[in-house]
Amino acid sequence: MNPLFDEIARRALAAYGLETAGCEFLQHRENVAFKITAPDGSRYALRIHTPAMPQFGNHGADVEMVRSEALWLEALRRTTDIPVPRPQRNRDAGLVTVIETGEAAYNVTLLDWLPGEVLEADLLDDDTVARMGALVGKLHYHSSRWRRPQGFTRPQRDAAHFRDSLRALEPAVNDGRIARQDFARFEEAISLLIEYMQRTRRRRRQEYGLLHGDLHRGNFLFDDGQLSLIDFSLCAIGSYLFDLGICLSSIPHEVHPVFLVNYQRYFPLPPDAFRMIEGYFVASMVGTFTFWMDDPEAQELLVSRAPRIANEYAARFVRDERFWFSGPEF
Repeated sequence: MNPLFDEIARRALAAYGLETAGCEFLQHRENVAFKITAPDGSRYALRIHTPAMPQFGNHGADVEMVRSEALWLEALRRTTDIPVPRPQRNRDAGLVTVIETGEAAYNVTLLDWLPGEVLEADLLDDDTVARMGALVGKLHYHSSRWRRPQGFTRPQRDAAHFRDSLRALEPAVNDGRIARQDFARFEEAISLLIEYMQRTRRRRRQEYGLLHGDLHRGNFLFDDGQLSLIDFSLCAIGSYLFDLGICLSSIPHEVHPVFLVNYQRYFPLPPDAFRMIEGYFVASMVGTFTFWMDDPEAQELLVSRAPRIANEYAARFVRDERFWFSGPEF
């Protein structure tokens, strides 16, 4: 771990009156994360909003974007029963603590630590998947009705974002890690998705709003039968179906109906939802491949998964063939 981050964390903790708290480094991905244990036993997650690689985006350097994430979390805690981390305000009542060093300024946030374990595959029985669906439905319902405060800003999951993800894959195409024919299938699928987005954006505004943005199974915590939702660092503005494409990709296909029935108890699916969920899944995987490109430990995954996603999913999306939603339930 970079000693600079330890110094920033310690300086930030002083702004919350936690100078003597324990500080344990956890990971560095979209931000630098620490587990904080206060002298009274209270636990928190401290995040330094600087990414491990540029593919995660540069929004962590924008204090208003970081504050906006915290404002949404505050609103969720204040107005819903959705279990999400509560942001802590510093001694100046701010949601973001800015730590300046000799070369840069770093945005830091402190959140309550939620109990539980990461939702692993062996916990995905019908009851748990039903709870997942209900939780996501409530999240999207809140997003669709919450009036975002003036100055609220988050990244976009729009056509430009998906085109940028495609362009970011070109080095892996040039060096042979991704076959050109597979890249061509990704291009076709993303072009078709963007065409649909542009055709329906004005007509169906209720489909678009504030998303979690990284809604895979690993961001659900399981604690004594209850679920909570963490890691809103990549929350963004886009189609709610993008969240569903990510979420459904991390649970078995046979329980998709359970998830969606419970999701729709709180938030309806639009026309053509099934096709577009599949399209957003392909787009999310293109984005995932951009993360894997510069990760030495993910090279085997990149080389093995890209052909499968291209042929089993992207190509079928282009041909208008369902790959998740083909059974009698749909």
